[in-house]
Amino acid sequence: MTWPLAWPLVRSTLIAAAVLYVPAQSFAGPVEDFYRGKRLTIYVGSSSGGGTDLYGRTVARFLGKHIPGQPSVTVVNMPGANGLVLANQLHRSLPKDGTAIGTFDRAAALHAIWGNPAAQFQATELNWIGSANVDTSLCVAWHTSGIDTLDKFLTREVVLGSSTIYHANLLNSLFGAKLKQVRGYPGGNDVVLALERGEVQGRCNWSWSSIISTRADWIRDKKLNVLLQFADEKHPELPNVTLVTDLAKTEQQRQMLDLVLSSQTMARPFAAPPGVPAERVIALRKAFMDVTKDPNFIAAATAQQLEVSPVSGEQIQDTLARISKTPKDVIRTLRDVVLGTEASAAMDKQ
Repeated sequence: MTWPLAWPLVRSTLIAAAVLYVPAQSFAGPVEDFYRGKRLTIYVGSSSGGGTDLYGRTVARFLGKHIPGQPSVTVVNMPGANGLVLANQLHRSLPKDGTAIGTFDRAAALHAIWGNPAAQFQATELNWIGSANVDTSLCVAWHTSGIDTLDKFLTREVVLGSSTIYHANLLNSLFGAKLKQVRGYPGGNDVVLALERGEVQGRCNWSWSSIISTRADWIRDKKLNVLLQFADEKHPELPNVTLVTDLAKTEQQRQMLDLVLSSQTMARPFAAPPGVPAERVIALRKAFMDVTKDPNFIAAATAQQLEVSPVSGEQIQDTLARISKTPKDVIRTLRDVVLGTEASAAMDKQ
């Protein structure tokens, strides 16, 4: 590994080591004094019942006891625009004192980086607390749709329910798919209900962890045809499902897919607003990682079939800093591909 490539990993290691060597008394006292008797609110950027909501509520059950001062923790749903509504509020108006945390779709950070004006925040300015999982996103079709192979999925017109558009648009633009999206659903759980009602034939950008935690019976009963996975490597439980990177034929296609897939390492992200005092950010990050090792949390996650593969806030911060430096021409091309050239050009005029 060359030094430039190794630097993000080395930097994360040094930061983590520095945190470990900060004397607890240097910030634990003030942090404990601040949080004692306070209420911490975890805002969930989706409707209730979906994967984002389940992870948010499960973390909320255990986070308070790992924060100095042991604040009470409550959960508030704030759905809209697949997490962008919450991310914007987190950046703009939610308390910046450490009493507000948000969890929302990983795609929100990408929208901010490629310049979507609906993303009214800078991804690198948020204080990333951690991610509960490294995830695999899927494209699936309902069992009665007749779309039971990847070839059919990429060559026929397939009606998808969408709370986010970029995976389907990517497949249409890069690989000639004919995916037609029905938009306007406030959250992923609403798309799932539409799929069950027969309003749509399939869905993309549905995480494997969400499927097995909320609709495991659909996998068991073969109600879903799992057709394509967005990940750096195949999920152990999906060895026969094609990786999207296997479809790439040009270097530019590979670069764009790499940019999109970088968000998989922050599959279930939690973030605090900018401006939170540094010692509280450190405490929240440590508490989050402590939660992911808590036997009671692990038992609760296992009972709900929630996969847990934690990523530190420092790692997420470094990943976003790295991809935000992607050449502008690659980002612009990706934006054109994902959003469509007309919508992308309209952004430049806003």
